Amino acid sequence: MQDMYSYVEGKLYNFKSMKVELNSYKIDLEYLNKDYEGCRGQSYSGITSKTNSLYSSVENELIRKEKRKERLQSKITEKEREIRKIENALALLDDEELQLVELRYFSDRMKPLSWLAIGKEMLTSGKRCRYLRDRVLFKLSNVI
Repeated sequence: MQDMYSYVEGKLYNFKSMKVELNSYKIDLEYLNKDYEGCRGQSYSGITSKTNSLYSSVENELIRKEKRKERLQSKITEKEREIRKIENALALLDDEELQLVELRYFSDRMKPLSWLAIGKEMLTSGKRCRYLRDRVLFKLSNVI
């Protein structure tokens, strides 16, 4: 059970970075789609020799770009699925639990707030916050 709680906590701590990563993938895909201008034919003067190549360099470049596009699209789909799953799971939480998640996992600080600081913010004790965390992780572990 502790492993599941750690897994859920990891997903919550990384939620913001998942969104940034998703946007980065979308930007890469956007630029890759606009980058087809580099594929042009070449003209050869003089005598050329036969090759055993099945594809020309232009075709090879297009194939590589298509494969990269497919990989990026696959990553985008996976990240979107993860983000939607977490957002869906957060809908199970009440206001107090959501506030705890915001303060502990989604804060912009380099280090998470201590339970005492979260308790002060929520006008409760650190012990109550730890209890809420366990309840939140239990609820989310069934869905994430």
